[in-house]
Amino acid sequence: MRLTIRSVLSGFVAVAVLLAWTAPPARSQAAANPAKVAELKMTLRALYADHVFWVRDLVIATRLGVKGEASEADEYGLKNAKAIGQSIAPIYGQAAAQKFSTLFVGHYQAVKDYMKAAFANGFRGSAARKQAAMSELQRNGKAIAAFVSSANPNLPEGTVYGLLVSHVQHHVMEIDAAAKADWSSEADEWEPMIKQIYTLADALADGIAKQFPSKFQ
Repeated sequence: MRLTIRSVLSGFVAVAVLLAWTAPPARSQAAANPAKVAELKMTLRALYADHVFWVRDLVIATRLGVKGEASEADEYGLKNAKAIGQSIAPIYGQAAAQKFSTLFVGHYQAVKDYMKAAFANGFRGSAARKQAAMSELQRNGKAIAAFVSSANPNLPEGTVYGLLVSHVQHHVMEIDAAAKADWSSEADEWEPMIKQIYTLADALADGIAKQFPSKFQ
């Protein structure tokens, strides 16, 4: 129950923090206050860490056949994906938030498709379905990178896409390990996965702070 509450609250906290940035940026070139930027990083880290948490929970519960937990994980994973999209609304507007929400939900669904493909045929997997899911993850990643870079020139498309590729690789390795019931490798994947998602969240926070330095004084 604590984890469920934490997931919901992290989304609300992200939006609450971002609500302070609705005014257009001032022309001042003063550097952002590092302490304020650190607060933003922690907020985004919590939101994006919940994404990898709920995906992993879904994967493990599905692999073990715990249908109730898998259903709950899927419900909160989808809510989190939508919250990640909506978190940018106070900065870039509702239309942009809806677009980002659609894109990130697409990422979440494509990860689920890869899991289903890896677990097919008695957990032996379907190579064709896995390739189709990977193609969709690649297409979606490019779309997210293009969207983010168009909204914030401090976040180059190639850099964002590279971060997303690494993120997807961690999902894939965790799912493949679970399919094989290689629980040692599956567990070992968590630390690098969470560190990588922190890197992604921090990059987004730095880009936002650079674009809107007057909001972090």
